[in-house]
Amino acid sequence: MDITTALLLGAFVAIVVFWLEKNRKSKKPPGPIGLPILGYIPFLSKKPYIELNELAKKYGSVFSIRLGSQNAIVLNDFQSTKEAFSQDAFIGRPPENPFDLTKENLETGAFNGLPWKEQRKFSLQLLKDLGFGKSRMEDMIREEICDLLEHLEKSSGKPTVLQPVLAPSMSNNISVLVFGKRLRYGDPVRNMLDRCLNESAAAAGQVVWQIFFPWLAKTLKFIGCGQEGKIDKIQQEFKNYTLKEIEEHERTLDENNVRDYIDGYLLQIKKRNDPAFCKGVLQDMVGTFFGAGSETVRLTTDWLILTIAAYPDIQAKVHEEIDRVVGRDRLPSSDDRPKMPYCEAVIMEVMRYITIIPINILRYTLWDTELNGYFIPKNSYVLSNLWSIHHNPDFWGDDVEEFRPERFLTADQKETIKREHFVPFSIGKRSCPGEMYARMECFEYFVSILQKFSIALPPGKTADFDGTLGIGLGPKPQKLCFNKRY
Repeated sequence: MDITTALLLGAFVAIVVFWLEKNRKSKKPPGPIGLPILGYIPFLSKKPYIELNELAKKYGSVFSIRLGSQNAIVLNDFQSTKEAFSQDAFIGRPPENPFDLTKENLETGAFNGLPWKEQRKFSLQLLKDLGFGKSRMEDMIREEICDLLEHLEKSSGKPTVLQPVLAPSMSNNISVLVFGKRLRYGDPVRNMLDRCLNESAAAAGQVVWQIFFPWLAKTLKFIGCGQEGKIDKIQQEFKNYTLKEIEEHERTLDENNVRDYIDGYLLQIKKRNDPAFCKGVLQDMVGTFFGAGSETVRLTTDWLILTIAAYPDIQAKVHEEIDRVVGRDRLPSSDDRPKMPYCEAVIMEVMRYITIIPINILRYTLWDTELNGYFIPKNSYVLSNLWSIHHNPDFWGDDVEEFRPERFLTADQKETIKREHFVPFSIGKRSCPGEMYARMECFEYFVSILQKFSIALPPGKTADFDGTLGIGLGPKPQKLCFNKRY
């Protein structure tokens, strides 16, 4: 082969490769056209998961959408979500966030990049070693439940809003895990932590759209304006407390007596030569566990109690199973769960029917990748519509919009059914690390409350299932009557 022929052949191959690559990258997911600057945001309501589900009917289960100044990929079915979230390319988190991360966290990518895998692996093992999901943790939860039941009993059956007493009870369980201390009702520190949690959760729901306008978010934060400025102040108060706790733990650290998550992480910093394991990242890990571990479980329990009040026939079946398996003289335990399929089915159906986290926490592609034959570029925002998965009649039947716990039970109702399309804790490599703990906590709170009380709506009132979207989908504050069972 002479030089001219070789050059021509090489040029031809290069052109073909270039054309194939260009063609591959041009095959991006289809999607709607939005407005300049704003994108499609003006066309989304307070229930964006509904509009996204409708768009999928036109553009397919994987489609693109412009949100503000950001390009986003929407996954609207189980299969695409499962395939995407099993890939490392989709494990990232976007750099924009209503909650500031520490400088060390941003520099190492401990939260937003691949180093998260090691953070998750270590945290799961540490929580397991601390008794996460075992008898030690269960004993602490029971102590909180007893306090909660006393508060509810004082209401004497008068209409009461559950959230004000439920929220601090849930957050105290996480406080024991991360800080190693249980704080009594009325403790100033406990009041401060609960205030930070409640106010930041409410404010975050109002500023989440600013993720798609990072320049505006930075401006509002700089001048301390609006909810963005409020979050900044709340977050700083919580971080100051966390840093104080970390420093106190450093002074009293004993490698032979690991008291809590902070102790375990500080020891790991000493053992590793890894910049992603440092005090700055520890601060953020504590905040994540405290916020996510308290709020989502609280929302689920709040919905459970409201739902059971709205469906007295289902409540009667729950009471029957509790009386038969647990009785009235002792608190329920995790050992009772396998013997109580109906209660478990009610909990799972609430998680499906409501879908506390209707849109998966934002993901961010770390490099160019492909999904369903489409080219997905690096630095794409990724939204998975979990609500759509939980309300797909192909998976759940034509009665998908009905509340029916039996869909999680075998025909004889003696066992619960594990359904692949049930994903309240997300799916894949970045699914919720606290799923086991959350399931146990929801079960024990739900069964303990129903063991002691019959729950009803006040006369003439009906349950409002139109939730409010913040960190998760929460029920509007509604009064319920907690009548003591004798």
